[in-house]
Amino acid sequence: MIELALLITGAIVIVSSRTITALSAYVVLAAAVSALIAPSASASWMTLALFLLATAIKVVLVPAGIVLFMRANPAAGDLRPSLVLPLRLLLVVGFAILAYSAGHFPTLVAIRFGGVAGFVLLCGVGMLIVHRNLISHMIGLLTLGVAISLAGAIFAPELPESFELGATFDALVATFIGLALVRSIVAHNPLLDVESLRSLRG
Repeated sequence: MIELALLITGAIVIVSSRTITALSAYVVLAAAVSALIAPSASASWMTLALFLLATAIKVVLVPAGIVLFMRANPAAGDLRPSLVLPLRLLLVVGFAILAYSAGHFPTLVAIRFGGVAGFVLLCGVGMLIVHRNLISHMIGLLTLGVAISLAGAIFAPELPESFELGATFDALVATFIGLALVRSIVAHNPLLDVESLRSLRG
């Protein structure tokens, strides 16, 4: 069930053209990965506390910051995809085939969720490539962070939770610094379009 949720939400991140839909998919994705990691995080009270803090940051605080920004800047609600919907769907299918093939390598075939982690990682990269809105790039980076957390839980389950917390704080700081920068850019380019911003380079 969790595997299906990861696949669907990873696909929605790329396919959707609305920020709130992509952000909701990210929240479900992050929550599903956290649920998957939770059993290994309950080894000690310190590990569990760090895990809960990291999860709260990824699932609640960061999305809340983006939602508040969207309320103040309605233009952020459109991800401005550079590919039409059929091509985005085709890209998702291509990512799924690539991740499925990689998951069946002899060294990875016995590892559960290996292909799914690869798919989520590709979806995060695809989010950065396909959409032109600056907010979409933040969501793409957050998705990449979730994919790395999932890969870490799969391939290095003994990795201390403190590393996960550090990565999560990096995501938190980067997101809010990014939101501050985007807010200042709004004055010059209300559409938050990456292509338009490139024309500002002098």
